[in-house]
Amino acid sequence: MICQAPAVAINSNNLGETTERPEEFGFILDNVQSLLVLNKTNFTYYPDPVFESFNPSGILELKPGSPIILKGKNLIPPVAGGNMKLKYSMYIGEKQCTVTVSDVQLLCESPNLTGRHKVLARVGGMEFSPGMVYITPDSPLSVPAIVSIAAAGGLLIIFIVAVLIAYKRKSRESDLTLKRLQMQMDNLESRVALECKEAFAELQTDIHELTSDLDGAGIPFLDYRTYTMRVLFPGIEDHPVLRDLEVPGYRQERVEKGLKLFAQQINNKVFLLSFIRTLESQRSFSMRDRGNVASLIMTVLQSKLEYATDVLKQLLSDLIDKNLESKNHPKLLLRRTESVAEKMLTNWFTFLLYKFLKECAGEPLFSLFCAIKQQMEKGPIDSITGEARYSLSEDKLIRQQIDYKTL
Repeated sequence: MICQAPAVAINSNNLGETTERPEEFGFILDNVQSLLVLNKTNFTYYPDPVFESFNPSGILELKPGSPIILKGKNLIPPVAGGNMKLKYSMYIGEKQCTVTVSDVQLLCESPNLTGRHKVLARVGGMEFSPGMVYITPDSPLSVPAIVSIAAAGGLLIIFIVAVLIAYKRKSRESDLTLKRLQMQMDNLESRVALECKEAFAELQTDIHELTSDLDGAGIPFLDYRTYTMRVLFPGIEDHPVLRDLEVPGYRQERVEKGLKLFAQQINNKVFLLSFIRTLESQRSFSMRDRGNVASLIMTVLQSKLEYATDVLKQLLSDLIDKNLESKNHPKLLLRRTESVAEKMLTNWFTFLLYKFLKECAGEPLFSLFCAIKQQMEKGPIDSITGEARYSLSEDKLIRQQIDYKTL
C-alpha cells in the first residue's frame, strides 16, 4: 500500500529548515481502535527542493546531444547517514531523460530530439517547469558556403592539374637536356678519341738525331762572368761592378781606402750579420734592395765561399726560427725569396753549379730543350701569343682545331 503524504502547512519562519512534529497516522477500519495510531516516533520534515528557471525568457537553446543543467537547492535532503535520496524525473517534451543529481543541480542527458520542447522536473508530488528548451539541428551548409567550397575545390583541382602539367613539361625538358648532354658527351668523346689517335700517330714519328747538330754547332755555354751576372743582376748589361772605379783623381785614393776598410768589415762575421739584420729591419728596405745587397755581398765573397757558407748558414738558421715564430707554413720557406738570406742562397747555388752544368748536366739539358722545341715545332705555333699545339704548358696550349700545313 502506497500513500502519498499530504501537503503540510509550514510556518514562514521555519521555511528551508528541518523540523520535527508529533504527527500521527493510522487506519480507520470498522472502529478498530488499535490501528488508529501506528507510529511511535515524530515525523521529520525537510525543506522542499527549489529550482531556478533557465533564464528570464524561459527558453534555453542547445545543440543536439548537449546536456541540460537545472540549478536549484535542497535537492538532496540532509539526512543523517546520507542514505536517503529523492527520486527525480525529468521530461523533455514526452521523453524522459537520464538524471544525475547533486546538491545544487540536476544534469539531464537530452534525448535525440530537435525543435522546441517543454522541460518538466518531478520529485515526490511536486512538479516544476524551468522553461522551454530549443534544440537547434545541425543546419546544412548555406548556398554561398556550398558555392565557396565548390569554387575552392575547383581552384584546387585546377592548381593540381597545372602543377602536374608543369612537372610533366619540366620532366620532358630535363629528359631532352639529358639526352642533349649525353649526345654532346658522346661527340666530345669521339672528338677526343680522334685527336688522341692523331696525336699518337704524330708522336710516333721518330725524333731526329740531335747528336750531329750538337757536335757541329756545339752547346752554347755562357762564360762564367756572363752566367753569374745574369743571375746576380738580371737585366743589367753594364753593371758598375764590371767597370773600374770612376772617381776623380783627388778622391780616388780616399774612396779606395774606404772600400778596403769596408771590405775588412765585410770579412768580419759579426759585423756582416749585424749589417744585414739592421738593413732588413728597416721598413724602407724593399725587395729589390734586398736582392741587390745579397748579390753585391756574394760578389765580394765569391772568392771566400767557405766564409760565405758559414754566414749563409747563420742567416738561414735565423730565417727558420723567424718562420717558426710567425707560425707560417714550412712550405712557404725559401719559396718567394723575400729576404737577403734567400737571395744569397740562390747566388751561392749559382756559383757552385757552374762547373757541374758545364761538365755534366748542361749537355743533357740542352738536348732535352732541343727535343722539346723540335716536337713543339711539329704543330702550329702562334707567332704573336707563343701558344702551340704541342705546348707542355696548359696556359700556352692552342685549344682550337686548326687546319695547318707543315712547311
